[in-house]
Amino acid sequence: MIKNRKEIIEFEKRLLKAKQKILKQRNFTNGILLNPQGDTSGEVSAYRTHVADIGSDTFQREMSSQLSTLESKILMEIDEALNKIRKNRFGDCEKCSKPISKARLKALPYSRFCVKCQKQKG
Repeated sequence: MIKNRKEIIEFEKRLLKAKQKILKQRNFTNGILLNPQGDTSGEVSAYRTHVADIGSDTFQREMSSQLSTLESKILMEIDEALNKIRKNRFGDCEKCSKPISKARLKALPYSRFCVKCQKQKG
């Protein structure tokens, strides 16, 4: 667990900044998913005539959908890390309860597991 209050505040800032970035990205992704198919490519008509165009639109929507799912997962992880800060449990591995290295937390501040447990997890 990270006990230094200054470090905790720094990690909280990193988490909030990451959350803002993901929310901004998510708004863009959701805009792609909510537009009718023709609108994403700038076509005047919502109806496509070429199979390749339809395939490209379908691929773009599928990728956007997968990205949206990943963004949702990361937002949940960030919120959980912020909750751990409030409960003074930030920086502890959820599996072995040992401290997560500061280097790992700096790279991925919403890490839930230490490197050893993450490798075992999959």
